[in-house]
Amino acid sequence: MLMSEFIERTGYQPSNEEYAQIEESYYAFPGNKDEFCVQWKKDYRDGHWQRELTLRRRMAAMQVEYIAKIEEQEESLKFYRAQFDESIKVREALEQAQDKLARLERCFHRVFGIDER
Repeated sequence: MLMSEFIERTGYQPSNEEYAQIEESYYAFPGNKDEFCVQWKKDYRDGHWQRELTLRRRMAAMQVEYIAKIEEQEESLKFYRAQFDESIKVREALEQAQDKLARLERCFHRVFGIDER
């Protein structure tokens, strides 16, 4: 349904933002344009539409807030992932050094005839 059709059927001039919400409701409505507009006018008179619109706006604001928090958490994860990866590299280097030291000790024991038991 076009905004002009909605205005013609209801006599209500919504903002573009409000019409986007109306259109979303229309697509979820099981009836035709005329039935939707009759129901919408009733909901508007009863205050249901204003409550729904307020709820949708709050939900949209919460979504923006949560997305910002998620992005912040992802940035933190990137930082800590880099720190973790670096610590893994250091640990692997330490393990390699320990392996080399153990081989050198075995070699030393063999060369000088020291019993390893």
